[in-house]
Amino acid sequence: MIVASPGLVHAHGGDEDGEAEVRAVLDPLPAALAGIHVQLRRTLAPQLLVANTGDRLLVIEDKNGRDFLRIGKGRVDGDLGNAAFHRTNTLMAPGAFSADASQAPNWQTVEDSPNWGWFDLRLRTDDVAVPHAVVDKGEKARVSQWSIPVRYGDTESAISGHFEFVPPARGIIEARVIDAGALSASAVVRAMSGSARPGMFVSYRGKEPLVVMGTEGEAFLRFSDAGIDANRASPTWASVRPSGTPEAVAPSDAPQWANLSASATYGWIDPRAAYAGTPSDANEQSVVKRWQIPIQVGDQKGAIQGVTEWQPVTPLAKSGH
Repeated sequence: MIVASPGLVHAHGGDEDGEAEVRAVLDPLPAALAGIHVQLRRTLAPQLLVANTGDRLLVIEDKNGRDFLRIGKGRVDGDLGNAAFHRTNTLMAPGAFSADASQAPNWQTVEDSPNWGWFDLRLRTDDVAVPHAVVDKGEKARVSQWSIPVRYGDTESAISGHFEFVPPARGIIEARVIDAGALSASAVVRAMSGSARPGMFVSYRGKEPLVVMGTEGEAFLRFSDAGIDANRASPTWASVRPSGTPEAVAPSDAPQWANLSASATYGWIDPRAAYAGTPSDANEQSVVKRWQIPIQVGDQKGAIQGVTEWQPVTPLAKSGH
């Protein structure tokens, strides 16, 4: 929804229905935060996911400069006396817990690993103003910045990014598998489209274990007689893990397998099939990306090959025209 004001509009998040939106985007981390892994997940609200693999404590500050999270040293501590801790821990914020409800500091361990996710209100887009000129141009554009002050050991730094205006979609992105490789005779493999984040679906019937590799060449998913396992130490798992599934842990060379299901069928979001660019001609169907997902069946290595295509959308005629 776009709300007009003199010289500006306010574009609200959510582009599943082809409307304009403003979204929070994570910028590259500064070198001072080496050892910190940050992901920005967009669900019903922007969520930051942070893992601290360094040897220093990462401290997150609220908008008033008061600490409310400490991530590191093998755990996460939260200041339960700080309203920001509660307001960032639920999708219902800010209505569920008022900003002026802070009390004396009350630090408690809230997670026994140095990983935490929170819905930081500084990433909300409802009040981000977009100039009319940007809307009229109809192209993606950076419209403002966001920043979350942090301390890493004794170093002052920030996790930061920007807000991006995204115009209404003029077409849809569809991914499809063109060659299942070594899985052709032992699995049903297809791409799942219909959103900005395409996924993969595999129903495996083979006798030897199948390992799907992640975006960094690491073991990601394993299909076997025991069902389906996820490597909790996979960066890909950390970025696509659905709610309610085993938590991600710090990346490591040795897989940390956790069972997902006794079934041999699974679907997941896969960033390799996604496309965030602009086709050269939005009015023509075209292949905008070719991709592959490495796999290993027993000792045999191969890949699932696919393409992502742009399908232009013909606007519906307005009533009365």
